[in-house]
Amino acid sequence: HAAFARDRKLHFPLLSDFEPKGGVARKYGAYRDHEGVSERALFVIDPKGTIAWSYLSPVGVNPGADGILEALEALAAKK
Repeated sequence: HAAFARDRKLHFPLLSDFEPKGGVARKYGAYRDHEGVSERALFVIDPKGTIAWSYLSPVGVNPGADGILEALEALAAKK
């Protein structure tokens, strides 16, 4: 995620859930216990800690970054 953030000139933290396995995904309802995997889930959290935007992609489909970037632009426009 560091390379993505540098490329896009993002100045906020990005998170990728790994250890403990699925810890964050479970809290956001994006973990498939019966399969032991996380959904391809994307979340934008606003400065107040509220989910401002989210997307659960079908398993096996990379959701890409377009939706996140649009959500960030919309969130920035509200300021």
